[in-house]
Parts: sequence; structure tokens; C-alpha cells
Amino acid sequence: MLAAAGILLACQLPPAQNTSTAAAVVPPYDTTTERVDELESALADALIQIERLQAEQADQQTLSDIPPDANESSCYAKLLVPAQYVNRSERRIVKEASERIEMLPAKLGWVTERVMVSEEYVTLKVVPATYKWVEERTQVLPERRRQVMVSPAKYKTVVEKVVDTPEQQVWRPGRGERERVDDETGQIVHLATIPATYRNITKQVLVAEPTYRTEVIPAVFETVSKRVVDTPEHTVEEVQPAVYKSVRVKKVLEPERQVRHVEPPEYKTFHYKEKVADAKLDWREIPCKPTLTEGLVRALQKALNAAGFDAGYADGVWGRRTEQAVAAYQKDKGLATGRLSMEAMHSLGIFPTVE
Repeated sequence: MLAAAGILLACQLPPAQNTSTAAAVVPPYDTTTERVDELESALADALIQIERLQAEQADQQTLSDIPPDANESSCYAKLLVPAQYVNRSERRIVKEASERIEMLPAKLGWVTERVMVSEEYVTLKVVPATYKWVEERTQVLPERRRQVMVSPAKYKTVVEKVVDTPEQQVWRPGRGERERVDDETGQIVHLATIPATYRNITKQVLVAEPTYRTEVIPAVFETVSKRVVDTPEHTVEEVQPAVYKSVRVKKVLEPERQVRHVEPPEYKTFHYKEKVADAKLDWREIPCKPTLTEGLVRALQKALNAAGFDAGYADGVWGRRTEQAVAAYQKDKGLATGRLSMEAMHSLGIFPTVE
């Protein structure tokens, strides 16, 4: 990566622009190391982007109902493949280029000035509102409408054939036109169809809709008297002038002067991990139940204990403690999790045989 950065530097890239303010006096310093770090970071970002695109293309592939190249004598399950990370280091500025300013104090003196004691203000005189009585016609009850039945609905009795038991589709062991892997046993099963059954029912069917007519009840009004504003309340403004007085104040006779000392920027390298691929579900081969014998479980418990993952006493019984140790081992080693997989057993040096 450093060699690639050196090649790019040989192409006479323009130097970084100075972002300090116009008032700062910044002495020249070597920017070669800073430019090399920028080019290294750009190359690392490009490599990570390639890895992300490859991971996204892999995620876009839909997971099939049957593992590709599935073996009928083997068992499979959908396990969670952990996310992928890459180590990154980045050189960042922690302190911008600055300047230390030495101040020479200003010279002060006393002068007489006219200052304002109180500002000009306005007083408001309130004139109350006047009222009058008016008559108004208001609605007491709104116009209403109601429906009156003219003739009731008419019905007839009919006999209809309905489904008693619907057609069903169940998963049965073996191969067929539509297949999948059983999540519990890991066996391959196919979809079988059971035909539906029917029965006759009697029901009432509407022959003629009921008919209605609309009656309109007119609205009810009344005349009321109410008190309303004739002239609204208002105010009259009276302006009071500002008040001033003469005072002695200390003012700057000669401004302060500055001596500037420029400090170069400070950098620090940060190390972190960046995700390039999310966790996803994928098919993994798992040990079939017949192969998980007492001897195989005992060997698995011993291997987990030797690797530093507490599976308890090696009694050959698959229990909660053994299951937790398997999950912790697969997570620590970056293997697919969810249940015991063949790749985890191979990683522990265990290779079960199918009789």
C-alpha cells in the first residue's frame, strides 16, 4: 500500500490547501507524510468498497428451499453466518494548526461622555369598550330526516354444497416434486396433497330488498337578544422623552498590539474494525440425529472443555450446558451459529461417521 501511495505522489499531485485564517501566520512545514496517509486511507477505502460489493452480490442471491448439491444421506439446517469485519487504521488531526498570541496591553484614559439614563418610552391610556343589544334568529333544532319502511325484505330457502374439510398439503419424509429440509430433524421431506370433502347446508337467500320512504322534519328557529361590542376597547399613546447625563468613563487611547506564534497541527492514529458484510442465513451441514451417539457427544464435550469452553462433565448426554458451550465456541471462532454444525465439529477435530 505504501508503494502505491509513493507512485501516486510521484505524479505531482497538488499540495493540500492552507485552511488557516488570513490573519494567522503559519510557517511552512513538510506535508509529505500527511499526503501519504491520505493516499493510504483512499486505497484502503477502495479495497473495503470492493469487499462490500462482493458481499452485497452474495446477499442478493435468494436462499433456496433445498441446499445446493444436497446429499440425501446428509442433514442440513439454515444457520446464521456472522458478519465480516476488516481492521482499519486512520490518521486523524486531533489539534488544528493554531497560533499563540502575546498581547501588549492598551493605553487607557478618562473622558467625559453624555450617556442615556432612561430610554424614551410610551405610556398607554386605556379607553373602555361600549356595548349594544341586537336581535338574532338562531336555529334550535336542525332539519331532520328519517326512513320509514314501506315493505319488508323477502327471502327463500336454498340448499348449497360447501367444503366440509378443505384440501390439505402436508410434509412427509422422502423425495417428491416439492421438497425442503425439516428444521427439527434435518431430514429431506416432500409436500403431499389430501383432497377436500363436502356437505350440504340450508340457508336463507334475500329475494327482494326492503323499501323505505324518507320523511323530512323541518328545522326549528327562535329569535334571541344578545349584547355585542359597539366600540372596541382602545388605547391612547403618550411619548415620554429619554433622559441623559454627563459621566466620566475610561476609554482606550492606544489599542493593544499582538505578537503571533504559530503552532503546527497534531495528528493521532486511530484503529478500529469496519463491517464489510452483514450477518446472513445460509445452508450448513449438521450431524444427523442417529450420528449423535453417546460416545460422539462425550468426545464433543471433552474437546469443548479442552478448548476452554465449559461443557460440564463428559457424560455423553446432550444438555443445556453442552448446547451453551457449542454456541459460545462457534461465536468465538466466527462460525455459523444456531445449532451444532459439521464445520464446528471438524474445527474441534471430531469427524463423525455415518453407518
